[in-house]
Amino acid sequence: MKKFLIGIMIAVLPTSIFAIGGFGLSVNSSTFSVDAGSSDLMVEGIKVGSFSYDSFENGGGIGGYLYLDIIPVVDLDIEYNFTGQVYNFTFENAVTTSETQEFAFAAGSMFITIQKPVFDLGIPFLAKAKLYGGLGMNTNVSTPMVNQEMLESVFGGASNLENGAYDYDAVTDYLTDNAVETSGFHIDAGIFFKVLTFSGSVYYRQVMADGAIPGNKGFGSMNFRIGLGI
Repeated sequence: MKKFLIGIMIAVLPTSIFAIGGFGLSVNSSTFSVDAGSSDLMVEGIKVGSFSYDSFENGGGIGGYLYLDIIPVVDLDIEYNFTGQVYNFTFENAVTTSETQEFAFAAGSMFITIQKPVFDLGIPFLAKAKLYGGLGMNTNVSTPMVNQEMLESVFGGASNLENGAYDYDAVTDYLTDNAVETSGFHIDAGIFFKVLTFSGSVYYRQVMADGAIPGNKGFGSMNFRIGLGI
């Protein structure tokens, strides 16, 4: 029995005494809503076609994180994640009769957060948990929604909108190459836990970043993490 307890203590020492943080994977479920849109394609006051896209909401994704708890009083948390959703886009002109295809909305975000524990709960030698709150800054890159100016660029000018061939790959490549960059603030709160060398958390994050999601001033997300202590 004595040898067993000593073995547990040796296994735990790297994380209980010398641990400085952790890293791992995260998954997220984001909450947002993007309205449907439609527009006629107008050239010199004449309608030469139209386009529209369906509404869509919410999204899911994955990411990675690194946290450091070597700073007195607070912890430093850095996370990068991706969120995505699909929607239908429809285009029509003189040579393309109402073609509908599936487009992808994608967003990548980096979150830098200062976190402070508000309540600790521990099981000696085996596990610990804490409730925490955080405040930080974020940067975001996301694909935009289509407008006529974008289609003019893809078609090689407004004069080609009426009789130009619609190219799905060219449009989606344009959206990727012309991603929207935004920044803002966020708050989060959740439960952090550590069991031997493993760590994880479940938390909610509210992001305030105008335009990170088209037509939205921010979004919320539920997140789950699992990783290793370092």
